[in-house]
Amino acid sequence: MKRALLYLWRHPRRTGFLTFNIVVLVLLLGWAMFTNDMSRQGVGGLPNVVLGYTGMALAVVALIVGWIAWAFMVSARHAHHTPADPGRDR
Repeated sequence: MKRALLYLWRHPRRTGFLTFNIVVLVLLLGWAMFTNDMSRQGVGGLPNVVLGYTGMALAVVALIVGWIAWAFMVSARHAHHTPADPGRDR
């Protein structure tokens, strides 16, 4: 466990990305549990439902944008570190 924590400490981008994903997933799970019984609130609970859907739509968009940004960062980093083509003359 200590080695895993040291690994995450050495790579703060990975740690931040992991933390971001966990927070968004916990928010989505919490929202799902909270809205489980909203259908019984009637019209009075409609503002809460709309607010919840809007917030979770923004959380999903943030999650998708985060994954796209991570993929771009990884691909850009690997593009700079590609090994030389062995069949190519220099």
